[in-house]
Amino acid sequence: MMKPIHLLIAILFSCNLWLNPAETFAATVQEPFSILTVSGTGSATCAPDQAVISIGVSTHAGDASEAQAQNAARVNSIIEGLQSMGISQADIQTDHYSFHPTYSRQENRENEISGYQVDNTLTVTVKDIKLTGNVIDTALSHGANQIHSLNFQVRDQKKLRKGALLAAIHDAREKAEIIAAGLGHRIIGIHHVSENTGSFRGREFNTLMLAKSADSTPIEAGTLSLDADVQIEFLLDN
Repeated sequence: MMKPIHLLIAILFSCNLWLNPAETFAATVQEPFSILTVSGTGSATCAPDQAVISIGVSTHAGDASEAQAQNAARVNSIIEGLQSMGISQADIQTDHYSFHPTYSRQENRENEISGYQVDNTLTVTVKDIKLTGNVIDTALSHGANQIHSLNFQVRDQKKLRKGALLAAIHDAREKAEIIAAGLGHRIIGIHHVSENTGSFRGREFNTLMLAKSADSTPIEAGTLSLDADVQIEFLLDN
């Protein structure tokens, strides 16, 4: 039979475990690993497969109706010209339209309306990238007087993102293995991973660079790149 004093000690010990389990084990259980945090970077490149062009038409006239009519005629001519070379109507969109009066800057006539200006911007998606230069030439020859931007893109970015992320992970793992070996440890697992994948940046061409000339506008698509960063917390043995 257990003696009363021994029974009391057993009861008190059991109560302490039930009331403060975390505190009780904190002093006896040690973390079996260390954490090594490493950052990795990677990139992937590919050729673009479409271009997006922002085309502008700006007209000015003393009469409001005339300014609007001139602008509409030019825009319609551009659209017809683009469609005749195979650009789908679904790939031609109005991105911006504005109509506003202009004012005289002569002395004592600052508030007098001198005319009206109409600005219309079309966004054209060129899915046959070889036609990019011809699209610009066609727009300019049919009345466009502004080329706001030209951006090259990739329709399916999944493959490129995967390549950039895998390269970043490989970079982080390689660094971690070197550091762990130098410290006399080995990697036994992963504790946490975070990533940041960048976005494509299109090339910008200004109006002077894309000005109309006797020859077709030369446009070189080149390649696009995508960058990725990862931060990985590796578990090391003790």
